[in-house]
Amino acid sequence: MKIPFLSRFSSPDDAQPATAKITYANSLNVSQRTHFGAVLGGILRDLPELLAVSVVDLRSGRLLATHHLPGKHDPAKAAPYNAEVINQKQLALQALGLANDEVIEDILITLSSQWHVLRLLPDQRHFVHLMVSIHDTNLALARAVMQNHTAAAE
Repeated sequence: MKIPFLSRFSSPDDAQPATAKITYANSLNVSQRTHFGAVLGGILRDLPELLAVSVVDLRSGRLLATHHLPGKHDPAKAAPYNAEVINQKQLALQALGLANDEVIEDILITLSSQWHVLRLLPDQRHFVHLMVSIHDTNLALARAVMQNHTAAAE
């Protein structure tokens, strides 16, 4: 198992990874690009072996910012479906009478070789979708990294 955070302790002679490319929706202004770029950049720095990470608009399901491995995954295809998962879970909390007492922290989707973590940003209008390999990432670490970088996104 590769543990991403151990790369921080590598020798100084090791090559530094290239800066990850984040793609933004054309409609974003400079402030939004800076804001979402900081969130995704922090997650990428702490989980360098992730498969994909994206910021999605909860209402429209539109992908706003993303980094993913080329040819492997297309987060834009999954974005509206993941937005619907969160919206439906919020409706379920209302139906159960829990909407006033409980908030969704994150939603974990477990696949045979991947974990997908959906986490709302503090504004409750956007969420981060993280995709990691079960073989390369510790789930507790991935959730802690998400929590740290999304909480700072205020």
